[in-house]
Amino acid sequence: MQIKGDTMYKMKWIANITGITLFLTLSFFSMTWAQESGDLKDEMTSGFYYTIQKGDTLWDLSQKFYSSQWDWPGLWEMNKEIKNPHWIYPGKKIRIFLKADAAKAAGVQAPPEPIKKQAPPISPSFTYPEMSHIGFIKKKVVPSLGRIIREKDGNLMISANDIIFINPTGAGSLMPGKSYQIFDTQKIKERLNGQQFTGIKHLIKAEIKILEHNGDYATAIITNSYRDASVDDRIMAYYKRETVLSVQENPDPIDAAIICSEDNTVLINDFRIAFINRGKQDNVRPGHIYSVMQDNESSFGTSHSIWPGKAKNNISLAPLTSGKLIVLHTEKNSSTIMILSSKRDIYPGDMVN
Repeated sequence: MQIKGDTMYKMKWIANITGITLFLTLSFFSMTWAQESGDLKDEMTSGFYYTIQKGDTLWDLSQKFYSSQWDWPGLWEMNKEIKNPHWIYPGKKIRIFLKADAAKAAGVQAPPEPIKKQAPPISPSFTYPEMSHIGFIKKKVVPSLGRIIREKDGNLMISANDIIFINPTGAGSLMPGKSYQIFDTQKIKERLNGQQFTGIKHLIKAEIKILEHNGDYATAIITNSYRDASVDDRIMAYYKRETVLSVQENPDPIDAAIICSEDNTVLINDFRIAFINRGKQDNVRPGHIYSVMQDNESSFGTSHSIWPGKAKNNISLAPLTSGKLIVLHTEKNSSTIMILSSKRDIYPGDMVN
């Protein structure tokens, strides 16, 4: 009886071990498949990204980006497709966040790391899907290929899916099946950094596709509308720009200033598009990140001062950092930028460095 009992016990033990092994094997393959099929769904969402390299871990990336391994939960939280933080795969893009000062969690110290070879610098990227219809400033107006004669049904305000008729200028061809852009312009004349700045702001209103060309006029459909277009607005070649930029957080300093916002708003807050008076000739490049600065003056002494005859005086202190911006597009002497963050209100004329 004892031998039979031992045999039954061993058989149950072997069955249990086999079941556990099968469960772990299926779990491993299920997890691996989920990770490998979990491509980034919001690739086209505006923000900062990093492409995982061989040997990367969230722990190491947290140290590289934020000088602290303890920020890795933030990276995991931003990337819902990562089911297990220990499994990340080369070639996959993950969202990252930028912050000025990476501080360790209160009272927590990272264990000392073994000395290893210095890793190559990491290069995050910034994605902005709307890049092709942001405004820009040039010295001269871009060539106009035609002007809108009217909307098919006589509508004064022209928007998506409307049919329009265009009078070609002869400066270029309007090819059936090809895309173009509707634009308007505004003259800019401002005194910035003690110098006069002049240019032409180009505002892109919509995208069109030419349906047919009838000799004297062309017919087109509005495929994408960003602002209402109207009769007499001009047509230009499609101004395509890269939607993914390589980020450089510490470019060489520039003595620049904000010219204006894209839509002429007085306050230029987070995620608004604006322009600065430095461009390609000043080594400004798309992806460069700069600080927005404001004058900082302190007054002392008043007509009621305890010192008789003491007049009110101003002392110029170091400029205040009021926000961060990223360069989206550059022309010869100007750039299109986006405000990434602001500590206080930002205005045209504020310094950029």
